[in-house]
Amino acid sequence: MCFFFMEIKFKLLSKKMPFSDKITILFDLSHNEMLNLCEKEFSDFLSLLEMLNLKIIKNESNEISKGILKNIDILVIGNPINDFFSNIEIENILNYVRTGGSLFLISEYGGDYLQKTNLNDISGNFFNILFEDNIVKDENQRNINCSSILSVNSFPNHKITSQLREIIIGGSCSLLLRDNATTLLKLNDSAWAEKYDDNTNEWEKKTEKNKFIISACSKFGQGKIITLGDIDIFTNDPNIGINKKDNKKFITNIINWLMKPSDESDVIYWTLKRLSSMEKQIKTMGLKISNIIETITILEKRISKIENGVITK
Repeated sequence: MCFFFMEIKFKLLSKKMPFSDKITILFDLSHNEMLNLCEKEFSDFLSLLEMLNLKIIKNESNEISKGILKNIDILVIGNPINDFFSNIEIENILNYVRTGGSLFLISEYGGDYLQKTNLNDISGNFFNILFEDNIVKDENQRNINCSSILSVNSFPNHKITSQLREIIIGGSCSLLLRDNATTLLKLNDSAWAEKYDDNTNEWEKKTEKNKFIISACSKFGQGKIITLGDIDIFTNDPNIGINKKDNKKFITNIINWLMKPSDESDVIYWTLKRLSSMEKQIKTMGLKISNIIETITILEKRISKIENGVITK
């Protein structure tokens, strides 16, 4: 066990120490992602990344492989459309995060269902954050003509939400969190969700009330994950884009948080939690095996009695 923790510590110390001082951020475009820095509508976001002195790389046609993720500090998957990640790609992304990589997953209204992709096979199955197939709406002073423009002005105590006063989001899906995922942006009680109905070709309002979350983060092994239900915040749109209110500050905080390695204590806590979970699974499996053995033993005794009865006749 001591050797195991020494190995973790060595990896933490050796991780994120590239030959170049620049942090490398990779934007995947091989799954028809909307977040494409080559397009003019994202020019201000590109300027921000350059100001942060990031080395920017894009993957346009190749599957996400171990080789592509080598020496990458931050992987951005910005709202894929009409395309799915293969099991091999998902495994590569999972291993990338587990060994210290940072992942930024972005969806849009309607989630996987409307965008026709499978981000939830990554975020939901492994990082405990699900993109829901809806659009979140609210009524406030900033959305007189469009209730899908959301205003967030209450924030949890977190480095990503530090010094924020108001965030403007447009056309977001909500997130469903499980286990150790952490809320970053949450709407007021007045918000509601609508789902798209293929039969009527209309958005139907959901009656159940909920505390709708539109951004969250989590940690997995030595890596970090951030999820966001809206892509428009990265655009130059004057009403909901990067230059509106504290949107740029929020994005800057996200990038800064993803650039820094996880704390050693967080990695050890995650490891111990995984070991505890595995121990419970092993105990449960042991009980099941014991029950099976006991059942087989009872059956063997009954068969033996039947055979002995047949023989004595």
